[in-house]
Amino acid sequence: MIGPTLRGIWQRVLPIRRGSSQRSQAVVEFALVGGIFLMLVFGIIDVARLYQSWVTVQHAAREGARYAITGRSDCDAAVDNRLVCITYKAQQAAMGLSGSPGAVDVTVRKWAYPDYADPPVEGSAGVACDDIEVEVAYDHQLLTPGISSLVPHIPLTGRDRVIAEPFGRCGVTN
Repeated sequence: MIGPTLRGIWQRVLPIRRGSSQRSQAVVEFALVGGIFLMLVFGIIDVARLYQSWVTVQHAAREGARYAITGRSDCDAAVDNRLVCITYKAQQAAMGLSGSPGAVDVTVRKWAYPDYADPPVEGSAGVACDDIEVEVAYDHQLLTPGISSLVPHIPLTGRDRVIAEPFGRCGVTN
């Protein structure tokens, strides 16, 4: 055979001949380092998913509140009810979350015009000039093995509180 063989080149580059104990040691080292590396990669992915879920929850609350200030009750939910439409719009904005749309809980509260006194009325879409808050809650599920058994879910909440536009006389039911 003319020229060096591949095996001959490697024997010159790596002259130490590995025994079976050295190979076993390399496998154990790889298992330890590989496991830690995979946990780190899964952890980075979980943090990215958690951030994406948090941004989506905040966006859903903002979209629900934006719809709430208009006084409209005509949405794709096929019901002429403002509260249902506000909830529907918030759930539609949260569609990127796993388990959507049923995975998110939407709560609508209102503080009555003109004094906006506590306590708020929960489950009311309010009337013109009322202060309206849309809250979206979601339980984010972790994927990283080991960590997901210790912390199975992280609750995320997004809120947006706005004053409804004067689409009619303030404080008067239309």
